[in-house]
Amino acid sequence: MTPWATALIVSAVPIGILLLSLLLFGPIYRALTRKCSENVRLDGKTVVVTGASAGLGKATALELAKRGARVIMGCRNLTKAQPVAEDIISKSGNTNVVVRHLELSDFASVRKFAAQINAEEEDLHVLINNAGIVGTKEKMLAVSGHELVLTTNHYGPFLLTHLLMGNEKFRYSDVLRYLGKLV
Repeated sequence: MTPWATALIVSAVPIGILLLSLLLFGPIYRALTRKCSENVRLDGKTVVVTGASAGLGKATALELAKRGARVIMGCRNLTKAQPVAEDIISKSGNTNVVVRHLELSDFASVRKFAAQINAEEEDLHVLINNAGIVGTKEKMLAVSGHELVLTTNHYGPFLLTHLLMGNEKFRYSDVLRYLGKLV
């Protein structure tokens, strides 16, 4: 075999591996990194997002604010959440972003939050139960006496949803229509 043939084979193998990798992993990469292409405006809609001070909740609140929604951030740490709200306002240009205290592991806090929303808001169109915690090494109890993770991730959001949906201001049809377009 000539030196040129060897060089061609040696350089063709990495190129072939690269092309095969792009063919196999390209669609996966595009699926994981794509952005929502929906451009639905949410002007005049009120949205509650729990756990909106970080992670997916923060990103969701920002996107909703960019689309013109009134965003109510339900957060347990107001000191941490207020700068996040200011950041969302500056990035979205939407000043209709507010922070309310909500500790999902405390049923009294959930009831107070729901009562405040029901009293202050003319309408509620969307509820996004995003807040949650991961397991702890040792068993911890919530104020109610129930296990903390279960209370924060299940009982609290269930109670909040129940208290807000019991209000006539909660628009069921709007939730279903916009849920299908945003997800």
